[in-house]
Amino acid sequence: MSEPSVPPELSERFSQIPKNESSPVVGYVVMFIGVAMVAYGITALWFGMREVMDVGGYCAEGGPYVIQQHCPDGAETLMLTGIPIGIIGLFVAMFGCARSSPGAVALLLLGWPALFISLGYNFIDYAINPPENMGSTAGWWVCGIVFALMGLPALAGIPWLVKAIRPDRRNAILAVFLLAIAVGIVIGIQIANSVD
Repeated sequence: MSEPSVPPELSERFSQIPKNESSPVVGYVVMFIGVAMVAYGITALWFGMREVMDVGGYCAEGGPYVIQQHCPDGAETLMLTGIPIGIIGLFVAMFGCARSSPGAVALLLLGWPALFISLGYNFIDYAINPPENMGSTAGWWVCGIVFALMGLPALAGIPWLVKAIRPDRRNAILAVFLLAIAVGIVIGIQIANSVD
């Protein structure tokens, strides 16, 4: 028996497929989970920060000292879950992005402007509309401007971050990335509303 002949156009296409390349599906799933965790972390931190700023920008719980300002009910939950989940999610997302496509890991650099612009917004918003009995808000203005200056310039790199992704997987990776961000934000909002 002779081997079946492969048409030349198919033979050429088959030769372009890398033999050791794994399917990106596992990478997409892991990336989705990690990016959603990062988005939840930033969202929870954003809401937790607003709760603390509602009472003047500082609070405390427990310990042997007399506490002048207790923390709002949801602030501890939001901050104590948001920060570690966001950090762990970053490592999960790095693994998933690396399995998805060369260059996809660079998208995670967008966490920097997301964090600093969102928290900078909180500072500026509360500097404009301070809580009752609040003295000077000069410190919040300074923090808001510094955070904005730390986050806004990074947005200029978005075109290069997108171009770094392998073209045949770019649309799928961007779709998974944006959907994961949306899911993480929605979960953060739901949890923030439930702990108030």
